[in-house]
Amino acid sequence: MTPLLKLSSIKRSFGAIHALNGVNFEINIGEIMGLVGENGAGKSTLVKIISGFDDGYTGSFALNGAEVRFANPSRAERSGIAIAQQELSLIPSMSVAENIFISGDSVPTIATRRALALKAAPFLEEVGLDNVDALMAVNRLSVGEQQLVEVARLLAQEPQILILDEPTAALGESDSIRILGMVKRLAKRGKSIIYVSHRMDEIFQICDRITVLRDGESQAPQPASKLNVASLVELMLGRELVNMFPAHGDVTRDKPLLAVRDLWPDGTLEPFNFAVYPGEILGLAGQLGSGSGDALAVIGGAKSCRGGEISYEGDVFLPASPTEAIARGIAYCSDDRKVDGLFLGRPILENMTSPALKSFSRYGILEHQKEREQAFANGKKFTVDVSRMDAEAGVLSGGNQQKVALGKWLAINPKVLLVNEPTRGVDVGARAEIYQKLRDLANEGTAVIFASTDIQEVAGLADRVVSFYRGMQVGEIAQEQITAASILQQITHPFDDVPQMAEMAK
Repeated sequence: MTPLLKLSSIKRSFGAIHALNGVNFEINIGEIMGLVGENGAGKSTLVKIISGFDDGYTGSFALNGAEVRFANPSRAERSGIAIAQQELSLIPSMSVAENIFISGDSVPTIATRRALALKAAPFLEEVGLDNVDALMAVNRLSVGEQQLVEVARLLAQEPQILILDEPTAALGESDSIRILGMVKRLAKRGKSIIYVSHRMDEIFQICDRITVLRDGESQAPQPASKLNVASLVELMLGRELVNMFPAHGDVTRDKPLLAVRDLWPDGTLEPFNFAVYPGEILGLAGQLGSGSGDALAVIGGAKSCRGGEISYEGDVFLPASPTEAIARGIAYCSDDRKVDGLFLGRPILENMTSPALKSFSRYGILEHQKEREQAFANGKKFTVDVSRMDAEAGVLSGGNQQKVALGKWLAINPKVLLVNEPTRGVDVGARAEIYQKLRDLANEGTAVIFASTDIQEVAGLADRVVSFYRGMQVGEIAQEQITAASILQQITHPFDDVPQMAEMAK
């Protein structure tokens, strides 16, 4: 069988950096090909070449057996290749139908909104949104539904090949299931899907074959049925990953270091009450919009609330800003490192010291040597490449950006570290490193509270779990009772019969 798409000996360099070094990649008609690798392995560069965003490569690029080269994304789209990137490109205030036909050759010259809605119907049905009103504004949909609209927009251009880049990275469990179901349906209808993801369970659930990139080089594609998580991780890392999650520490729960009382974040249904102890890693589990991330933002001074208080080190207060929280030794790492976690256009060094500039300055003048020494010391603790300290943070891979976003808080010697989605968009190797660093901080006495929509992450890392459901705090799970099934039951069907849900989870 001749592959629908075949790239051979693809090389791409950026100065002295060899992003791709002789990469081979192919996909057949109606196939779901998983594309995996560590952050910085070359996945993004390869995807940009396939979708026409980068034509500065050498090597062979064949589509339907004919040699091609795309100077821009428009030419790739006209040839039947479309990409749904991780960041949505929808216009929130416009209707679903208007977004679907906002660009491309299928856009009608003149059409009423109702005519566009009728024209959009088959594409919405194809992605499983046939129950959505096409005249509804996109910003009224859930994030998962918006992701499906993004795919419907691409399908309106009649692509042969669809590239999905981390489509579920920002989604909860239920929305992720919808995306995976849509991918399977599209493949059955003859579409070829390149599926890029760091979520191993998704890769094995939907992919026919898997291509691994490692250090800019490709491994031969293998059937997903012949691999398991351990063997795939070994292909990605070039070594065996013994333990993803570090061993739990000993936690003495005599007196809480921080406790929230009747804390009522804006947008949630009722107040929250929970506590964390020195040296403990407390997991807040819940789907997107459950309220777990809102609780962290309020504690970190980054979100307003209706009321409540925080008891911390014998003091009762409610931070009005992140500055106030930082002054008390409370660090908050948000779930969006690109928006409010990093200064992407500034050097890594400046990012590493940004929360504690007062400690590196005298009379408003920075002591650069002292700042540099601190940045290098904290960078090494979070396995940041200190040889690149003067490079912009924006050039780092997602995993390394996350290490900087977390590692910068070491500058304030936090007593409490709040982390929302600690490994979103991070590869398996960097995940293991981040989990170990969080455990190291806990072992040193720091109280770590993290919120995550990744059930396996919560189950493997947390010493105790507090669960949330649709703006409500619904339960607590002790360490010896933490399982993926027990967490899933509480965050999806908290008011159903527990034995029945446990049986379903099997």
